[in-house]
Amino acid sequence: MAPIREDQLKQNLARNLRYLREGRKPYLSQQMLAQKLEVTQKSISRYENGISLPPAHVLVAIAELFGLTTDALFMAELPENKNKKEGNTTNENIT
Repeated sequence: MAPIREDQLKQNLARNLRYLREGRKPYLSQQMLAQKLEVTQKSISRYENGISLPPAHVLVAIAELFGLTTDALFMAELPENKNKKEGNTTNENIT
């Protein structure tokens, strides 16, 4: 199996991070997320637009914040997205 290219990882993370941030109740803005992660809003924007990948410590913080593993952030489809398609709408990971 061929390794996933960096640009595909960036796109997966971008889509998943935006989905997680915007789907959170209450809504989490880029600025609010940036403050929680102790990064700039511009950094969050760059991650969500697939321009750059976060450093390891920020990636771990993102995963912890949303109750996921770091590898789940790079998946083509988040595990909770699959659950929603199957009719399971629990959102227990995001508090």
